[in-house]
Amino acid sequence: MGFLNALRKAITGDDATSLDPKVAAAWGLSTEPLPEDSSPVHASEFDKSQWQKGVKRVLDGLPTTEAEWPALMADARALNLPEDHIDKVMVDEFLLLIRRAVADRHVTEFEHKKLDLARFLIGIPEDAAEATLNTVVKEAEAFFGEVVEGA
Repeated sequence: MGFLNALRKAITGDDATSLDPKVAAAWGLSTEPLPEDSSPVHASEFDKSQWQKGVKRVLDGLPTTEAEWPALMADARALNLPEDHIDKVMVDEFLLLIRRAVADRHVTEFEHKKLDLARFLIGIPEDAAEATLNTVVKEAEAFFGEVVEGA
């Protein structure tokens, strides 16, 4: 209501920040002024899980869904998600993306490009992403007893 209060002050010279008692009574509102500084609202567990699903969907759909990344990051800021939660979700989803790429024991050129784009969007340094890929490939080779081609 900042604009309306400014307009009221400009027209009447009144600096009131509370509602007119008649208006408040008609709408069932409090006539007490709103606090100037309210604490930020934190995201619920539901919001966090929905945002994580969005990260998974966007990373899975790369490169087609690359344009959705800025909106996803804006959502994280709007939800006031903790920075450590954002980082953990993105790294976990990147690991799952790598695991899905090596699951068929063959990493294609398209999968390499997808992983590189995901790494870039998340902000993981290339050497760290490569070390993670190598670790996951070694785990997969030990599990399957076969070489993962293209890794």
